[in-house]
Amino acid sequence: MKPEESNGKGEEVDNPAPVTGDVIGDTAYSERFVLKILLKLANKDTLKDEIQEKSFEDDLCTLWDMTAERDVVLFLLKHDVLSLFNFALPDIESPRFIEIIIGIVGNMCCQKEAVATLLKMDSFLTSLLEYMKSDDSLILIQVLRLVSSSLFIASEDDLLIWLTLFKSVDYSNALYFMLKNSSHKELLVTALENFNTVTSYCNIEKFRLQFFTHFVTPEAMESLSTAFTEVTTSHKDACEKEELERIFDITLQLTLNLVGFDKSPEIYEGSKQDAVKIITNVLCYYENKLVDQKEIDTDVVDIIDSTNTVVHILKLSEICDPDKYCSPSYNMWKTLKSITKSNKNGCSFEEDDIDDLEDFVIKMKCPLSTLICNYLAKCSENNLLKVLDEIGSDYEEIFSLVTDEEIRDNVSKRAANYTTRLKDNVDS
Repeated sequence: MKPEESNGKGEEVDNPAPVTGDVIGDTAYSERFVLKILLKLANKDTLKDEIQEKSFEDDLCTLWDMTAERDVVLFLLKHDVLSLFNFALPDIESPRFIEIIIGIVGNMCCQKEAVATLLKMDSFLTSLLEYMKSDDSLILIQVLRLVSSSLFIASEDDLLIWLTLFKSVDYSNALYFMLKNSSHKELLVTALENFNTVTSYCNIEKFRLQFFTHFVTPEAMESLSTAFTEVTTSHKDACEKEELERIFDITLQLTLNLVGFDKSPEIYEGSKQDAVKIITNVLCYYENKLVDQKEIDTDVVDIIDSTNTVVHILKLSEICDPDKYCSPSYNMWKTLKSITKSNKNGCSFEEDDIDDLEDFVIKMKCPLSTLICNYLAKCSENNLLKVLDEIGSDYEEIFSLVTDEEIRDNVSKRAANYTTRLKDNVDS
């Protein structure tokens, strides 16, 4: 994982040209250049003076860039660089240099040999994870990237080591604190990605209990919702479309994972509004994309399915008004219905293959119908009446597309009291 900037000022730093016989593996990088940096790090008598020199910072940033190359990482491991960092880091107080060194280690952790070495260095790895409690956003970003890179290539045995370490340094609380309290866009995005990586790799059957014990806490949902809202609202204009939709996707997936335990409804009883905020934000975005922008996005099918699960587990229909997720769902449903009609006279949606478009409509209408009926099954009597008035003559088709028998029974019983009203709406 290469750093986004090489010297802290957005300036590229040239790598000194190696002489003949002075190259690292198949790269064009100089062995002598790297060894010169390592010697400076090893000399504690002069290290504090070196840190004051801009040229030393530039050289370390160049090394940071170089560690994107596998041969450079293997060369550094050959010269026991992790032990050298462990030796030098306690004497370094500069946040910038701490960021660079952790960034170098994070880049190295894209290679399995580096991770294997690091996992044998308990005290050093623990000291790196302790930087999760730093108040420097750039240091935190590099710690998060280091952990994510390591988990990408972790074996099951490695995962147990990581989960034990997470518990020992109170990793989840540190992660949730930064999600809840930071306004730094890159840090929040990196933290959300890290949380998603931890969940994806550690929340597996073999370690489900360890994951649940450490990560599934009341603070998790609130922190997730706060960070999600900060990124998608305060920093929305700074996000590329692809990045923004990635945040929507992983946040909803994280919500789904957090509520997927037997005790989750109890744990998140006081966090239902946080889950509602996430769902509303996501659905309103995709409602706008489909209804107003006329864009087809096949990923929305999975998003609606995930939303249905979260709504059902946390019983969110009981605590929110229709505009939170029922009305956006119905607006999308109506648009899908209009696509079917407009295909006969020319469709306004940008889709070359009419068959693919019709397939999308079919796949979307069923989960949307379930989501609407999920709401009807548990909402207040007043809101039930509002929604039945809103959907009117579409009720029968929506109801017919729901396959969940429990939802069908509940909705059928509740709607039976309003059949006359529905009939009047159809007649009018």
